[in-house]
Amino acid sequence: MNIVYIGKPNQTNSFICEVIRSNYSTEITFHQPDKLLEEPEALNDEGIDLAILDLNSSYGIGSAPSIIAKINTQLKTSPLLVLYPSNYNFITPLVEAGADGVISNTPMETVIIKSIDRLLNGEQFISNPN
Repeated sequence: MNIVYIGKPNQTNSFICEVIRSNYSTEITFHQPDKLLEEPEALNDEGIDLAILDLNSSYGIGSAPSIIAKINTQLKTSPLLVLYPSNYNFITPLVEAGADGVISNTPMETVIIKSIDRLLNGEQFISNPN
């Protein structure tokens, strides 16, 4: 499996990547959000099974729905899992902008696995805030 992770390397994103690697045979490629939004064509949908966007790492580079919409211009077939800050109460605009899954940016291991499994099966996954 090939996953594109759009976010800045930090402790939480490292934890999420470790959970993914311990449960799936996968290659994870990191992209810095600000650089990717300047050149969205650098995100090639071919061969990507899942894209993960950490909105917390994207703070200050635009509204969450506009970031998701811009990324989705390049993701034609790959599902997009969005990690949102726990204080973000507006999930509907994220889904309307193209997020296939939405979970907290500090998720439990079971939520990470469940969301990925659902997205890879063509389903949507939305977790409750907090």
